Amino acid sequence: MRRASAAAFRCFFPNGTDAPLTDYVAASEPGTLTDENDQYRLSVESVLFDESAGVGIVSLHLQNKSGDGVMPFAVIELLPEYQNQPDLVWSTLSECCAVQDGQYNFSVMYGEYGFCGSRFYLDKSRSTENDYYLEGAFIPSGDYSAGTPLRLVMQEQGREQVVSNGASIGLVALEVPLPEFQRMPSYTSADRAVTLSQIGLRITSQQTGDIIVDAVEYIAVKMRDGSVVVITDQANHIDRTLYALGFGADAGFDYEAAVYVLARTFDLADVQAVVINDTEYPLSA
Repeated sequence: MRRASAAAFRCFFPNGTDAPLTDYVAASEPGTLTDENDQYRLSVESVLFDESAGVGIVSLHLQNKSGDGVMPFAVIELLPEYQNQPDLVWSTLSECCAVQDGQYNFSVMYGEYGFCGSRFYLDKSRSTENDYYLEGAFIPSGDYSAGTPLRLVMQEQGREQVVSNGASIGLVALEVPLPEFQRMPSYTSADRAVTLSQIGLRITSQQTGDIIVDAVEYIAVKMRDGSVVVITDQANHIDRTLYALGFGADAGFDYEAAVYVLARTFDLADVQAVVINDTEYPLSA
């Protein structure tokens, strides 16, 4: 592995705003983290995984070896009124998915059949007719164990394979192991209910039945200089996250959690607290 450049994630963090993350990004040497078949070559470029908050981002390159110019996935087109809204990060991105048989989805897996929740987006500024550059935001579920290896998979829509527990999953056409990550710093609240890292926020509650991700309407980061950075504000249509996932008792866990991949970075030394709805949670290292 090598140290990433300051522009490892150009789609998620344009204009080099991911520079503070450089020391924690695992970047592969060209051709080292690759899998291919007759049609496609899948390569992992850079990975950032924060185990404390339980969030990650990955950049990949998919090469169409046939050169036929047929994109193997669909790009979701937003209605005009939802495009390029300054306070809605997702409105500026181009989400990729499979909408018909023969197309492909991208996922991050752990173990034999553990899946991370994720969203992948096409970097239109870099992609060409037969070369596609994507960036994905992912969150492992509550059954992920620290240190478990992760891998990027490309699965074919409409075809399945059976894993050892008897469940069927989408046929894995290509898979690439993700490199070992470096531990990132994080701040937590005194009751351990809130964890903030440079790219992620995790909120937990021991009161099962509280669906946190549905109950949270406002999140802000309060800085030591008195300024406030709003992350989400449903009332004012603000969403500065790349992906969010909630899980809890309905999935068999004895706690509830809401996890967010953030679309901006923070110098944690400048952070004083996180505000969730009407409650302020002071943070410390």
